[in-house]
Amino acid sequence: MTWLLYGANGYTGELAAREAVARGERPILAGRDRASVERLASELELPSRVFALDDRAVVRAGLEGCSAVLHCAGPFVITSAPMVAACLDAKIHYLDITGEIAVFEGVFARHREAEAAGIALLPGVGFDVVPSDGLAARLAAALPAATSLDLAFGTLGGSWSRGTLATAIEALPATGAIRKDGRLVPVALAWETRTVEFSSPFGSRHCATIPWGDLATAWRSTRIPNLRVYTAMSPRQL
Repeated sequence: MTWLLYGANGYTGELAAREAVARGERPILAGRDRASVERLASELELPSRVFALDDRAVVRAGLEGCSAVLHCAGPFVITSAPMVAACLDAKIHYLDITGEIAVFEGVFARHREAEAAGIALLPGVGFDVVPSDGLAARLAAALPAATSLDLAFGTLGGSWSRGTLATAIEALPATGAIRKDGRLVPVALAWETRTVEFSSPFGSRHCATIPWGDLATAWRSTRIPNLRVYTAMSPRQL
């Protein structure tokens, strides 16, 4: 299968490209920054293409001959829609690594179009939201009468990639969110705080609600109507 990795010049895109090669895959690397894309493609001995996403015909041409796209170029609230449209036109499977609620909802809204085209539209195949969604699904299977689900996560050190930071900045004017009685409800940022007992080495951590992608995906995976997502923050951040 021939597949294309768009956004290969970004931090996560480059990691995905290197992991793909390590696993014996040979994706076409693509993006809009010619120098960065071609440098990485040369190093990994992979084919490359350079195109932006602002012209639907150009994007469609850039996907020629491919069966699937792994879209790694954020902020996805801007970049997802044109890539999804081109994939529907070309009948090419679409995957991305978004964690943005609006992107999930936008992609899910095109489900019938995807079925008619015979393709999969699969957003959020990275950390956002695969491990948490898998956990949510297992909990729902074990507790089928559950009506509320709280998910919490934290990190030990590390920092945001440039793409993740750009996504966060893009979302700054927005509010937080929870899901209540099956509906997405806007709330203040860090609307609710609590102490969560994580396993070692995390231990007890202060957490606050955030508008994370699980509010879109866990609802569809579990049908639990009341959902909140928390992340660990220091008390000074709350």
